[in-house]
Amino acid sequence: MKSPALLWMIAAALVSPACSHHAALLASYNTYSPPALALAPVSASLPPVAKVKQPSAAASRTVSQMAQMRHRWDDSLKPDGKNSNRFYTPSPKRLVALKPAATDATVAARALSGDFTLETLEILTLLRNPEVIAAENTFRGKLNAYDQVTNLDDILQQYSAYTQSVMPGVGTPQGAASPDMKFPFPGVTALKGEIVQQEVRIAREALETARRTAVTSARNVYWNLCYNYSALAITRSTLDLIRQLGLSARKRYEVGKGMLQDMVQPRIQQAVLEERLQTLRETDETLQSDIRSIANLPPETKIGAPYRQEPRRDLPPLKTLLPLAMKNRQELKTARAMVSRAERMIELGETETYPRFTQNLSLFENKAVTQVGSFRTEEPFAVVAEASMGQGLPQNPWFGFNNAYLQETRDNLEALRRNLINIENNTRYRVREGRFKLAQALRGETLYAGAIAGLSKLSGETVRQRYESGIAGMRDVIDAYMAWLEARLAGERSRSDIGIARASLEAVVGKSW
Repeated sequence: MKSPALLWMIAAALVSPACSHHAALLASYNTYSPPALALAPVSASLPPVAKVKQPSAAASRTVSQMAQMRHRWDDSLKPDGKNSNRFYTPSPKRLVALKPAATDATVAARALSGDFTLETLEILTLLRNPEVIAAENTFRGKLNAYDQVTNLDDILQQYSAYTQSVMPGVGTPQGAASPDMKFPFPGVTALKGEIVQQEVRIAREALETARRTAVTSARNVYWNLCYNYSALAITRSTLDLIRQLGLSARKRYEVGKGMLQDMVQPRIQQAVLEERLQTLRETDETLQSDIRSIANLPPETKIGAPYRQEPRRDLPPLKTLLPLAMKNRQELKTARAMVSRAERMIELGETETYPRFTQNLSLFENKAVTQVGSFRTEEPFAVVAEASMGQGLPQNPWFGFNNAYLQETRDNLEALRRNLINIENNTRYRVREGRFKLAQALRGETLYAGAIAGLSKLSGETVRQRYESGIAGMRDVIDAYMAWLEARLAGERSRSDIGIARASLEAVVGKSW
């Protein structure tokens, strides 16, 4: 039997190392500090997407080109006069002076309160017309399509970067994107960009069409307003002559040298001229309302008188107008852009529907875990051809749906080409018609404002003297005065028609010269 002292000695020897190890473990636990890598934020340990995603040079070039195209379209909206495709480019100095009127109706009303010029009305139309502003907003919205072209590609590449294989097997880690997914880029992306380019071009021509329509309407109402003010002045002067003629007839009747009929006829003609004056006044109110509508001004805005300016009287030759119209008319540009868009849509559809130069049977997708070794579950290369990719089958699976769409697009393309031919023929006719109307207005002004007006005035003065001498009758004097009135009105009408015909001709040509 062992003694108690020996047992205590053995127990102390066993417990002493355990206590020392426990103290060391406790000290190590209390002083533990994780490594720097564990303390670093998770985002810092992951490489940024921009570094992982490495698009090809062709893809980068395509995206860069689309960004440059968008930048050029953005610059085309700036009214600095540098864009030669504009229908009308006003004076930069005058444009800067009227720039506040774009958002302030008071400034616009002040500009039209006095004797305003045609250029003032044109600039206010470009700055304030609702149709023009709506077309500008639509055009800016179309520019966002450039970003939409590459958004899907960027998302796919980012997904590929974040889903790299965690068990690469052999070699360096590879992305999860399949080669056949990368193949269409940048080819299909470039085609999408060209389609968007044509859509933006169509929206740009729609904007210019809106500007052309608004400016042409402003020019027409300006020249009509000029004629109306001239007609008011001419009619008032003729009415004064008729009144004087009536007073003269009354005095002759009172002294027994005239007849009662000579007093009645001036009063009848006076009533007719007063009614014509009332019509001209109401026409003036209507034209002012049209100006308020074009310039988007409040109904209570007072419009002043148009500044008396002469229209341009040069007659461009037809051989100059036709090439200019075939190049600049907005309808032709729109039709050509629609044809180009349909052609690229067909090319894109064929690229995604029909097989390419290769069946892609040799594309290698690095899946080392599933394609290498005796336990592989996939073949590294294609060993069989699918039924849809065999001999004599030129289309991909389920091609029937896309093929019907392609046929529809081809038919639409043929219709667009026929429509383009029709617009070209119509443009030639309308240019010739517009030039004819301008030439007719020029001849009318020469005829009425020149020879006929002078002869009518001379005839009226002669008949008046003959009446006072008792040789001519009152009816002859009134007819002579009315002929002079019509000749002067016809001359003023022809002068305004020159401005209207020129505005219409420039609208057909698509360029304001």
